Amino acid sequence: MLYVYDKNNGVLEYFLSLGMNQGDVYRQYLKAALILSSGLVGFEIVINLVAGLIEGVSGVLLLEVCGLVVALALPVVSFDALIMMSFSSLQKQRVGSNQPLGMAIGVLMVMPAYLVPLVVPSLAFAFDLFLAGVIVVLSLLMYLSSSRLISREKLLP
Repeated sequence: MLYVYDKNNGVLEYFLSLGMNQGDVYRQYLKAALILSSGLVGFEIVINLVAGLIEGVSGVLLLEVCGLVVALALPVVSFDALIMMSFSSLQKQRVGSNQPLGMAIGVLMVMPAYLVPLVVPSLAFAFDLFLAGVIVVLSLLMYLSSSRLISREKLLP
């Protein structure tokens, strides 16, 4: 949302006038998204640890859950932020109109992480790590191609 709001208020033009390219712009907004989400992820880890300790859950299971939260949350935030910025650059619609599509893609990518443990609990940890790896690779590919993804002129409102 920050990217779309700034884009429609001239901040993007300012970045471009400073000589930044799309990769630079993506990097700064991606950094902001990861910093904001890291606070929420940290808060979720603390809540998981407190709830697990109150319930008497084993330390290994708590460690796995906390590791999976980080392994899934940050790559999904990265991919979602990049894909929403790309969709925003491709369209000239009202502020935030790219949010539903970007969020839907993010939800669809993470949905198997919720369904596999219900269907095959023994494969849940390995599958979630695999899914996190796939999302990391997709995020990296999207980021590395960001400078070529959309021409500089299409970034302007």
